[in-house]
Amino acid sequence: MHKSATTLLASSNIPSKNEVYLFVSKITSKSSRNNLIKILQAVQNRYGYLPEAGLKAISQFMNIPLSRVYGVATFYHQFKLEPPGRYVILVCMGTACHAKGNMNNYEFLRLLLGLDSNKHTTEDGMFSLESARCFGCCSLAPVIMIMSSDGSYKRLYGHVTPMLLKKIINEYRVKVLKEVTIHVGHTKRNFVR
Repeated sequence: MHKSATTLLASSNIPSKNEVYLFVSKITSKSSRNNLIKILQAVQNRYGYLPEAGLKAISQFMNIPLSRVYGVATFYHQFKLEPPGRYVILVCMGTACHAKGNMNNYEFLRLLLGLDSNKHTTEDGMFSLESARCFGCCSLAPVIMIMSSDGSYKRLYGHVTPMLLKKIINEYRVKVLKEVTIHVGHTKRNFVR
């Protein structure tokens, strides 16, 4: 069951190539080369990241070399080239959080989640890890925020330590596996009828 739940999570954020091409063709039909950043933002707003098919479609429909589209997408920090995890962990790097060791917490999470410096999303698609600017709650430093990739859920955690972070990550793993198990179980019952 765990393997199928992991596969379900990892593949749920990836749109089909045809879907991406159709969307890009609609939003680029009246665009000029000067709107590349706006087009990239629209694609990322739709999918949560810039799928490879999206970059290729933008290049094709806007008649811009793929190397230029990719160059702009990788130059600006706002653009993401991999699907976000179900939950995005934002680690505050504001002055108070940094002074209270949140850089160490970031590194701990990176190792705990099995991420390297070039990969920000776990293999199972459950978590993404990002550094963030100040959340404005310095009295709780060090702080992290966990939010759903669609932004519908946000939770702030203060006074975090590696031990607390491990506990928090385990709680989310259990929560998601229960949700996926219920979803998979419900789907199987619907096929039987």
